[in-house]
Amino acid sequence: MPRRVLIVDDLAPLCQELRAAVRPVCESVAICTSPLRAVRLLRTNRSDYDLVITGLAMKELSGFDVIRRIRGQGNPVPILMLTARGNETTAIEATRLGASDYMDRPVAPAELRARVQKIFAASEARVAEPLAAPANYITQSPEMKAIFDMVDAVARSDSRVLILGETGTGKQLIAQALHAASPRHREPFVEVNCAAIPENLLESELFGHERGAFTGATERRQGRFEEAGAGTLFLDEIGETSYAVQAKLLRVLQSGRFSRVGGSATLQSRARVIAATNRDLQKEAEEGRFREDLFYRLHVISITLPPLRKRAGDVPLLAEHFLRRFATPGAAPKRFTPEALDWMQRYPWPGNVRELEHFVERLAVLHAGEVIDVAALPPKIFHTTRPSLVGEHAPLLPLAEARAAFEKEYLERTLRQARGNMSRAATLAGTDRSNYFRLVRRHGIDPQAFR
Repeated sequence: MPRRVLIVDDLAPLCQELRAAVRPVCESVAICTSPLRAVRLLRTNRSDYDLVITGLAMKELSGFDVIRRIRGQGNPVPILMLTARGNETTAIEATRLGASDYMDRPVAPAELRARVQKIFAASEARVAEPLAAPANYITQSPEMKAIFDMVDAVARSDSRVLILGETGTGKQLIAQALHAASPRHREPFVEVNCAAIPENLLESELFGHERGAFTGATERRQGRFEEAGAGTLFLDEIGETSYAVQAKLLRVLQSGRFSRVGGSATLQSRARVIAATNRDLQKEAEEGRFREDLFYRLHVISITLPPLRKRAGDVPLLAEHFLRRFATPGAAPKRFTPEALDWMQRYPWPGNVRELEHFVERLAVLHAGEVIDVAALPPKIFHTTRPSLVGEHAPLLPLAEARAAFEKEYLERTLRQARGNMSRAATLAGTDRSNYFRLVRRHGIDPQAFR
């Protein structure tokens, strides 16, 4: 893939230094000393850059604002933020807002080049992976496999889809997979994070505006419905929109028509709309916090993604996948011990797959050895574990179901510790191999998944 970089900082000499540092590993390097202009540039030329390097303290916009606006436009371009040395709070906030990485200033040219190359390598690996890869390779959950079967069926239609699930469960991936498998796959996939855009700007973001429509509207601008054309418009965090915006969305979904802010011309939308939320949208509608008529317009087909704690068997698969993704080029591969994976599988992962991804990335970068064992895991992994099947607040299952659930979990733990070796797992369980094999087969467990 091309390696095109945009450097954003209002200090021109610093921009020149950064350009000189990264030029040897890039195809082209552009400089923009106006953060506002950079954000506009990335809005109108979404695919022109493969990496944005931004400073933090700038007059027009802070680096945080730059990240917030780029992500609010639905632009997935990797962002590297240069932060003040030793300011961990700043680095954490940058990552939370959507920065791909951060570095302390002043930056050594060689270190900057290495970091840029790592970001490019990760981007190229993602491009090389088919969108459906998580369905085929990174889950052993029957529930998730059923969801991806549903995605394949729904993708062929033009029906609206509402994707439900907690933060970090992969709603964006499902939306992308729906688009990639649809007849519209050659048309644009346009994403809008409704929660990241201020309410007074969201209408303009969605529908566009005419010159002079409001203070600062110096030129006509297309909205996301126009950008999507005959493709797919993904409205992420739809539950965060105001009643006023919901009314405008309802009109588009009912009639397919809309107008730019400040304009009188009626435009036609041809885009398929997919929406997502981490809220219980039906409850929100029933309690008057979301328009009921809009809910039913969106809720033609719904896909509910389970949280990671409900498919804990996927944690080892995902952890190993992320560890390979974040491996340092040329370095010896790292691996988790079975005991470390066992503890990770017990942790509830409130941030779901996204939290696990960031957790593994941190270990891949900071852990010095090739083997990541229990000692390398942070304290939080041991302080919060999934509730026991027989805990005081656990759901009271019939005895047969509780026994079967415990037996299956126990067998999976022994297989994980034995890395799929049936004889060793049987020894750990204190039983003979034939009896152990019979139990594994009864519970539908695939030993290959633990190797």
